[in-house]
Amino acid sequence: MQARPFKTSINSAYQVKIGDLGFATIVGKSHTAHSILGTPEFMAPELYEEDYTEMVDIYSFGMCLLEMVTMEIPYSECDNVAKIYKKVTSGVKPQALNKVADPEVKAFILKCIAEPRARPSASDLLKDTFFSEVNDDETVPATA
Repeated sequence: MQARPFKTSINSAYQVKIGDLGFATIVGKSHTAHSILGTPEFMAPELYEEDYTEMVDIYSFGMCLLEMVTMEIPYSECDNVAKIYKKVTSGVKPQALNKVADPEVKAFILKCIAEPRARPSASDLLKDTFFSEVNDDETVPATA
């Protein structure tokens, strides 16, 4: 069984919560880490440079969302870790992204897996309209 870089929980209201993608466990007070740890399919390109920030978890979250939407592990088209590494570090997106039919979902995933400086923070992601609840009359922000 392959270890996942995240923990999930689903409550009785079918709310999915994803947390601790691994970065929190290795980051000390310096807010950076200096070793390669993780599941290659979910690892941000900058992880391979061995100097990264919490933005790697935003990337991993996007990949987790991609897996949930497509029911396919990102980069499953690759048959070994070296091929995954080559695609990730070259900026090639996983083929599973082509299976995302909903443009809003695809756009949200693309925000998460963008270049590190273009990725939104976790706080900014929570404010994204993607997390808004749609009522018959209006769209309202989802409650945490």
